[in-house]
Amino acid sequence: LQGNVSTKQNILVYPEMGGILESISVKEGTNVKKGQVLAKINDGGLSQQLAQAETQLQLAKTTFERQERLWDQKIGSEMQYLQAKTSYKSQINVVNQLKTQLTKTVIVAPFSGVIDNVFKEKGSVVAPGPGSEIFRIINLSKMYIEADVPESYISNVTKGKAVEVYFPVLGKTVNTTVRQVGNYINPNN
Repeated sequence: LQGNVSTKQNILVYPEMGGILESISVKEGTNVKKGQVLAKINDGGLSQQLAQAETQLQLAKTTFERQERLWDQKIGSEMQYLQAKTSYKSQINVVNQLKTQLTKTVIVAPFSGVIDNVFKEKGSVVAPGPGSEIFRIINLSKMYIEADVPESYISNVTKGKAVEVYFPVLGKTVNTTVRQVGNYINPNN
């Protein structure tokens, strides 16, 4: 029987954030590990905004802690205390949101594999969505073979059955087993 070699880990990697592609740290054929940095997008000033927000967070925290101490001693109004508390919690959310946005400027490998194609170059403007793929990554260690089986052989193909697979291009034979048997019958075979 003839079959096709495939992998389920064959994806296009898109940016999560728009901007200028600042660096690409891999090329076609590079083996990568899950979580490895593949590229970086210019953050457009997000890191400066984060630094400013963290400074404001420290001030809001100090103000809240002082208002809380005064409130515990029955000094000051409840409104001053609540405003300081709200300001502090709000600033925590701003910092966390900026940190989340900043992580989207770094493109990482979603799984271990090989960079099959690099579609963009350093300096390209990228944005989320169709046509903005930056890489194709494939995991060649988790491959499988799909084959259509004529009806006359169906009873011979069962899960776990030993099979011999020959790769004519490589001139190599591999002994393995049937992992899955589909239930779909193709009327054209």
